[in-house]
Parts: sequence; C-alpha cells; structure tokens
Amino acid sequence: MCWIVNSQPLGSSVGGPARESKPRGRPGVSHAVVRGRRIFCVIAALLILGGRSSAADLSVGDGVSGDLDRRWYDQGQAYVANQLYAAAVWLDSFFGDPRAEAADGTDAYLHVIFDGFYSGVEDESENGIKFRGGANLERLNERLRLVVTSDADAAVTGRELAGTARDEVRDTDGAVGLSYLFRDRPGQKFSLGGGVSGGLSPSFLLAGRHRYAKSWTSRTASHVTSTLYWKSDDGPGVSSLVDYEWISDPDTLWRYTVFGNFREETGGVDWSTQAKWARRLDDKTAVNIRAGVQGNTEPSNVLTEGWLKVLYRRNFLRSWLFYEVEPGLSWHERVQYRTEPTIALRLEIQFRRD
Repeated sequence: MCWIVNSQPLGSSVGGPARESKPRGRPGVSHAVVRGRRIFCVIAALLILGGRSSAADLSVGDGVSGDLDRRWYDQGQAYVANQLYAAAVWLDSFFGDPRAEAADGTDAYLHVIFDGFYSGVEDESENGIKFRGGANLERLNERLRLVVTSDADAAVTGRELAGTARDEVRDTDGAVGLSYLFRDRPGQKFSLGGGVSGGLSPSFLLAGRHRYAKSWTSRTASHVTSTLYWKSDDGPGVSSLVDYEWISDPDTLWRYTVFGNFREETGGVDWSTQAKWARRLDDKTAVNIRAGVQGNTEPSNVLTEGWLKVLYRRNFLRSWLFYEVEPGLSWHERVQYRTEPTIALRLEIQFRRD
C-alpha cells in the first residue's frame, strides 16, 4: 500500500518482497480502470510536490564531531564510519531504493518508472508504469506523512524492499494513505498507517510497523522491520524483513536480505532471500549484482523461482532522469527450473523537493 519503509542503512539510528507466485488482480476490474487509478494517484502526488516545503536537510555528519578533547584515533574512527554511512545512503538513493527516502532528508518526492520486462518463462513478461511517492505534512503535524504507490500490497507488507525475480506492474492496485510516526528513539521507530486501495470498489488497509537497527562495527549493521497489517479484502497478516549490511569500502555495499510474509487468507508464508553487491563507478553510474530465491508454504511447500541479475544504472541528460539495463537468468518452477533468460529496461523520472 502506501507505507514507505523508513529503514536507514549502515550507521543510521533506525532499522529496513517475496513476490507471490502470481500477482492477484481485482476480479472484474479492467486494465483501463487500473490505469485510471494510477493516473489519479500520480496527479495527486504531483500536486503534493507543488506545495511549499519547509523541511530542513538531513546532515549526514551530525553527531560525528564530538568533543574537542576526543583522542585523534576516536576522531578517525568516527570519520571513517561517517564516510561509510554516506556511501550506503548514496547507493540506496542512486538506485531509487525506498530505504534511502528517510535517510536523505527528502520532504516530498515522486518516482515514476516506465518498466519493460521480458522473460523466457511464459506469462512472466510484462510492461507498464510504476510510481511511489510521499510528502511530509508538517503544517498538520511534523510526524504525519502522506504516501502514494502503484503497488499497495508490496508497500503494506514490506515486500518492496525484499528484492524479486521480476517487477510487478500488471494487476497491482494503487493506493493513497497516511503514516504517523508514534515513536522515534535511537535504533527504533514505530509507526501506524492507514489508507485506501483501488478505485471503484476500494479496499481499506491498516498497518503497524516497528523498525530496529543495530550497528555491529563501523562497517556492518543489521535492520529488522516487523509489520502487522490488515486488508479489508484479505484479512490480517504479519511480515518480517531482516537486512545485514557490510560496507567494504566507500564505494561498495554488500547486503543480505531475508523476508517472510504470513497471510491469514492463505494460511501460509511467502518468503524470499537475496544477496546483493552494489558499487558506485562514478557520480552518474553504478552497478549491482543480485541473486536470490523465493517460494511459499501454501498451498504446497515449493521454491517457485531462483534468479541472478546484473543491473547497470546511469543518470543522464538531467539530474532527475535515469535509465537501467538489467539482464539476468531465471530458474522457475513452472518450467521445471530450466534456465531461461530475462532482461529489464527501465526509464525513471524523479521529482524531489528537499
């Protein structure tokens, strides 16, 4: 739905989808109606971005300077930790990862992605437009945030952070909602959210989300995000996502992610696990390599797909324009895990007000 996870990467003070084997669309709703919902949500988000912003920028270096009498080696360690944290934020922000949206001090944003995906597996190819956005409502309350998304299920469950074999564009419901940050303590955050998904026959969504972060060393950290949610169409569910991160140098991020989502509707768990390596080549170019598997326990315990992807992303022409090329391999249960090629081509436009 519309709850954008505010988990921050290495060095931050707070903690960070298995894709279902088949996206579940809303019966009886045409693709034209779905497109209409998405257009409405995009227009609403653009209106948000046109409003006046008063949020201050987040300073990555806050809290690092310390007292004047700090020993030189303590100062050096703090400097290194700060630089590594900045690298993690830069990589997540450059790749458009929702993890970066809280860490970079953005007051209002909207990401619009024109997405084309081809797979050698039948019925897995698709193309369309995705979007995700949010804006602080400081005039009402500094802890209140308005959020919109083209994929309500991925946002409300936290699956958008987990990494999937392919992008889900078809048969997804857009949503708009509000999120309120109830507790904000070092290493922990708790928020509640609610919203409306769909159009002519809307469904209602509620979610409570707790985030916990732990820095183990100046180069490693873990994040645990737990979500309890309710959807008027499907009933309650609970999900958990765990990230473990290692910054090997100021330009390289390693991340291992495990995700599980239990739905009362199915009585089973949809799960995924993924390892990712990301590297900055220069200020306009980055690459990542990711490999993972996903599956479910109901109606039968099965590994539905494995994948290996190599992504090249570049900023071009304007600071807000990006393109991606992502070739890969897929091993899908539907074709008895035979190796099949995949490729994704994406063009992303980022609207942002800091």
